[in-house]
Amino acid sequence: MKNLELSRMFDQIARILKIKGENPFKIRAYEKITLVLENLPIDIETIYHQGGLSNIPGVGTGIAKKIEEFLTTGKLEYYEKLKETIPDGVVKLIDIPEVGPKTAKLLYEELGVDNIEKLEKAVRQHQIKDLPGMGEKSETNILRGIELYKRRKERVLLGIALPLAEEIVGSLSQLEETNKISFAGSLRRKKETIGDIDILVTSQKPEKIMKTFTSLHNVREILAEGPTKSSVITKEDIHVDVRVVEPISFGAALQYFTGSKAHNIRLRELAAKRGLKINEYGVFDAKTDRRIAGEREEEIYQILNLLF
Repeated sequence: MKNLELSRMFDQIARILKIKGENPFKIRAYEKITLVLENLPIDIETIYHQGGLSNIPGVGTGIAKKIEEFLTTGKLEYYEKLKETIPDGVVKLIDIPEVGPKTAKLLYEELGVDNIEKLEKAVRQHQIKDLPGMGEKSETNILRGIELYKRRKERVLLGIALPLAEEIVGSLSQLEETNKISFAGSLRRKKETIGDIDILVTSQKPEKIMKTFTSLHNVREILAEGPTKSSVITKEDIHVDVRVVEPISFGAALQYFTGSKAHNIRLRELAAKRGLKINEYGVFDAKTDRRIAGEREEEIYQILNLLF
């Protein structure tokens, strides 16, 4: 879990720095560590306790100190101060197609646009076309980007998402490089609507899985293509993530990415009472970091004396 928390935090730092127009090399350093942490097959806390942060690609002295501060205090002072300089709504604007960091900064400074609602209002009132570097075409493109962004944010009916997920799982299952595969998230919980599709795979050749996934016929846009995680938008406007995880972590990852936030928090609380910690990599002794379980999902619940 800390891997993903750190990855998201460094990603936010990079996004804020882009909007502020900071040094590109500094920004790339944060973008690099974001991807490294997202694809790291080992719990970052375990690496930290073993004194191995400096062995992680992209982790220099500065990044290592920030990781240590976050792991030991639960927050990063640099990030907390940085967030105060740019409203969160402005940072979210760059998720909209056709709105880059420079445009987000311009809209905020010139028009006070700090959320998507204000952006749409500014576009429809034609307030943007007269800004430096903008024009009528810019307004048209941004409006189209807003509409696309809204469609992506809409939840999808299970009856639409499930056949698509089964098709993707079926395609990846045919690869000899695929060992285990399953969809997770709200789709696996059979919720009436889902936000996106999460698929987990174990494989000794994750690059083959990633390449095949991003090349599927119904992929419209590749959002990210990494060594063990890739994200796409399908022709049905559905966001799909595929992660390749270690075989010994498959059960733990399946539980983590399937369970609701409240459910996962409760499991961690129960584990802590037993001197254990649970994350997407497995179940560990809280003091020694010794792995206890994680290959099979049912192991997680057995250790906590819960029905599976």
